[in-house]
Amino acid sequence: MKNRLFIFVILLIASTCFQNVYSSEKNDKILFRTQIDSYYCKQKLEYSIIDDVLHKENSRLEWEADYLFKLGVAGDLQIKNLDIFCSAAFPLPLECGKMYDSDWRTAGIKTNLSKSDLFINSGIDAVLGIKYNFEISRNWDLATANKDFHFNISPLVNITNSFIKLEAKNTIGWCGDRGHTHLDRDYSWDSEYAKKVKKYGIDLTNNITVIFCGVEFSALVKNIQVNAGFLISPYTYILSIDHHLNKEEGTFYQLVQRAYFKTMELYAAAGYSINKRNQLSLSADYSFCSTINGDFYYGWFQIENILADETSRFSFSKFSLSLSWQITF
Repeated sequence: MKNRLFIFVILLIASTCFQNVYSSEKNDKILFRTQIDSYYCKQKLEYSIIDDVLHKENSRLEWEADYLFKLGVAGDLQIKNLDIFCSAAFPLPLECGKMYDSDWRTAGIKTNLSKSDLFINSGIDAVLGIKYNFEISRNWDLATANKDFHFNISPLVNITNSFIKLEAKNTIGWCGDRGHTHLDRDYSWDSEYAKKVKKYGIDLTNNITVIFCGVEFSALVKNIQVNAGFLISPYTYILSIDHHLNKEEGTFYQLVQRAYFKTMELYAAAGYSINKRNQLSLSADYSFCSTINGDFYYGWFQIENILADETSRFSFSKFSLSLSWQITF
């Protein structure tokens, strides 16, 4: 909480400084914007453990945050055509969806399935980027006839870091493996032989770092501004720590993925300028990473992580809607 308050205060102080320094008409090409955002997000994280010898899926966890709410702040410094921007958003610690844990003890048969209520513990989404605005409409006849019309194409680069801690609670499972049924073979989780059991739950710490490159298109017609962009990532790094709870300290698993040109993002926004300094905006954002392979580590009591003879697979997708109030100084 102290870190969040610190970031917010820094942005407010910075906005005040820029207002005092760059308020004269001679420097009207240097602008500073700050904004407050509210987000609705739907996010899915999925990973699997693959047996490298038998080439079969052993386990899969699906973290489905269907109603995730966030609050955020952002800053934007524009010096002529150069634009430097940053933002930070924090999820509210609420129940947000479901988690599903599946196991295949026998090839082709899902023997175990558990369902849990999903809760947000903490997290932060941070973005730092830079773009350059080319005003294409300067050479158009329409722009000459109507000075209130502008159209820009902006190549951009940014780095995004998404950190989240999730807790799966109130876990109920159905187990058809011989360890639970005490029969001579494994059965499906939904068979008449499967046992209904109560489990301790799972915690997940997930950190996704993405470098994005892309292009943004923006149009300004009087008081209405519309933006749309497409981004692709030359590099993505994902670290996940899975903590299966039990009566003692539990079991820890660690998954590490690195990917090249596997993550993409699409976004669009529309804003209405109330006056020269204030704007309200509504934006939509969709990002996804196709399935990537990585390393899988395991260890008891988090004493050490041992590289397993198995492969981890990870994918994610996220859809966000945000409402923003922007102030320009």
